[in-house]
Amino acid sequence: MFLNYLTVALRFLARHKLYAALNVAGLAAGLAACAMIAVFVRYELSYDGFHAKADRIYRVNRTEHIPGRAPSTSGVTALPTASALKDGLPEVEAAVRVLRFGAIIRQGGTSFQERVGRVDADFFRVFDYRVVSGSLEGALDRPGTVVLTESRARKYFGDADAVGRSLELTTGRVWQVAAVVADPPTNSFLESYGMFVPVETSFSEGSDKQFRDRLEAWDSNWVNTFLLLAPGADPAAAEANIPEVLARRVPDYRPPAAGQGRVTFTLSLQALTAIHTDPQDGEPGTPMSVIVGFVGVGALILLIAGINFVNLSTARASLRAREVAVRKTLGASRTRLVAQFLGESVLLALLSGVVALALVELLAPAFLEVLDMARVKQGMRLWELALYGLPVLLAVGLLAGIYPAFVLSAFTPAEVMKGGKAAGGAGRLRAALVVLQFAIAIALAVSTLVMVSQTRFASSQRLGFEHENLLVVRAMLLDEVRPRRDSFIEEVRRLPGVVSAALASWVPSDSSERTTDFRLPAAPPEETLTLRTEPVDFGYLETLGARLLAGRTFDRAREADAMPEGAERKEAAVVVTASMLPVLGARTPEEAVGRTLYYPRDEGDLTLTVAGVVDDIQFSTARNPVVPTVFMIDRSALGSLVVRLAAGAGPNTLAEIDRTWRTMYPDVPVRRTFLEDQIHRLYETEARQGAVLAAFAGLAIVIACLGLFGLASFTAERRTKEIGLRKVLGARVGDIVRLLVWQFSKPVLLANLVAWPAAWFAMRRWLDGFAYRIELDPLVFLAAGAAALVIAWTTVAAHAARVARAKPVNALRYE
Repeated sequence: MFLNYLTVALRFLARHKLYAALNVAGLAAGLAACAMIAVFVRYELSYDGFHAKADRIYRVNRTEHIPGRAPSTSGVTALPTASALKDGLPEVEAAVRVLRFGAIIRQGGTSFQERVGRVDADFFRVFDYRVVSGSLEGALDRPGTVVLTESRARKYFGDADAVGRSLELTTGRVWQVAAVVADPPTNSFLESYGMFVPVETSFSEGSDKQFRDRLEAWDSNWVNTFLLLAPGADPAAAEANIPEVLARRVPDYRPPAAGQGRVTFTLSLQALTAIHTDPQDGEPGTPMSVIVGFVGVGALILLIAGINFVNLSTARASLRAREVAVRKTLGASRTRLVAQFLGESVLLALLSGVVALALVELLAPAFLEVLDMARVKQGMRLWELALYGLPVLLAVGLLAGIYPAFVLSAFTPAEVMKGGKAAGGAGRLRAALVVLQFAIAIALAVSTLVMVSQTRFASSQRLGFEHENLLVVRAMLLDEVRPRRDSFIEEVRRLPGVVSAALASWVPSDSSERTTDFRLPAAPPEETLTLRTEPVDFGYLETLGARLLAGRTFDRAREADAMPEGAERKEAAVVVTASMLPVLGARTPEEAVGRTLYYPRDEGDLTLTVAGVVDDIQFSTARNPVVPTVFMIDRSALGSLVVRLAAGAGPNTLAEIDRTWRTMYPDVPVRRTFLEDQIHRLYETEARQGAVLAAFAGLAIVIACLGLFGLASFTAERRTKEIGLRKVLGARVGDIVRLLVWQFSKPVLLANLVAWPAAWFAMRRWLDGFAYRIELDPLVFLAAGAAALVIAWTTVAAHAARVARAKPVNALRYE
């Protein structure tokens, strides 16, 4: 019996090749898209879940409360945070710090820049790493030992056992390898670390001093702090007790409610497995909102494909009413007819699933490459996708087969033979489903256009400086670099193609920020004002291309412009941004020039005079508003060299900069990047999401048009005699084409009315996440709707024209 059903089904599909091809292609494309999104989502949700104690590991986040600004949360804390929470919270079983440090390893005459995790002794008790050689027991108990990942051990020692071997730093320090561990999975917050050393390990004179100076500093945040809670401990209860711990351990601590206009902070706990899906300001990761958005897009694509499948199946089945009548006359039972129709539909769905798996295998690498997630492909198994997709295929197949199985099988043979039963039922349902299909496709198209426009606007908005042709050279604070730093800068300035060069602590688009307390002249001594402070060197603002609004910038010839290193001088000059005008009580930039601020110091307040005002500068992304900023000459911690290149400067200039670096610092790899590239990288996530959404919007329209083409074919076939009669009565080809095109234009026009409000609401909410954003342009909605209509016209008109050109005599002989 089964073989008979299968034979009949295959014969039917072979007779109706176009119907079978459209159904299989549409559903397979939707399933493939949904499967690739499922692979992406599964990977994103799996971060750090492999640790045995993952459900008990929490990161400590710090939220800064700065008067006049929205609270800002980051994943870094101060060095004393770990010990304070370990001692003060009974729920904490262990606390570990992870400090990101750079080290230059010298091996075989070559130097390598490495990212090193400076961690506490309990690190490997909290986080799981598989031991390859050596032992983790006591591996981090004494300074000077290092634990390497397997890839790093192979990099430096080949296939030989690395345990007991030594690594030499360019600063002269020597570390001994205590153990080798397996590389962590790529879906780990700590994946980028290839080496781990005890926190007390010496790197260099400069970095060691930096570490010692911050040991008890609560206002210097640069450490990831992780807590391992005791089994059964309530993280909410532990978090509720943190303010009490801070009140005991932090000098002069005040919670935000009692801050009285002063800068303060709070600490909170974030589950380890939530770090990737809830990244804090400046962190890499994929927010849960994006993941949910991808899930929604996948569901919509699958819905469109499913609608296609159901529409074409029911449309084609409605032409089989006479077949049903004949078979029932010959003795077929309704049960067998139900089984036959359901079987055909499920078979078609299963064929679509096989094609979908082939499409995933072919297209998944390109899809994941666009998302910069090619490594995800390693964990993708087709048999798992097939297993998870099987229930979906069965559901779609059964749903599509319900109409022919239960409606057509109920027809009375006599009524069908007499023509008393309409064979084209469910027409209104099909029209409604077509409207839904195109509404989804149009909404996706609108969303794509808005996201692309916003990303372009955000990455090219007025930044307050000229970001083109700016090169940033890093590592200027390294002990190996600092003694000859000024000589290197002078050499760079003399190179052809270099306009200027100057130092800064960091550059726009870096995630770093320094805030300083100031006092206005009219304010009482206890009333301070917290402002963003940018330590820079002479010539930096000119090199950056900051637009001067009033006054002047820093002048190297004026000694009093620089911050004094001792107490012998009580004044200095500053340059402020335009958003400082309300703070200074000035209405225009010219009024602000000459105003003063007091900079509190232990040796007495320093008077800062505003020498000039520059345009507001965007230091982060368009998601954050610009903030009042004070520039000051402070050469104590300038680690980035900004080089302005001439417009025509090419690879030769870069090669000369590299040559100069290698000549002066042969043991230090050069680290340079164009600032423009760095700014664009801030919006890479949005750009990739827009590209993927564009692909899916295009796929949605293609699938919808496949269905439209199939329905147009079905409609033309059902109206063959009508078309023939119209031509006999004088209708031209164009008249018939317009008739059929208009029939399918109505659902697309109605789809616009459904899609536009939905897309406007979704994009309005998405744009609210940006401080600087585009306005929703009605032309975008009209363009998406018009494009969908034109594509629908093209799809239907091509088929309609072919039918309309047929000879009337053939149409009149139909059936």
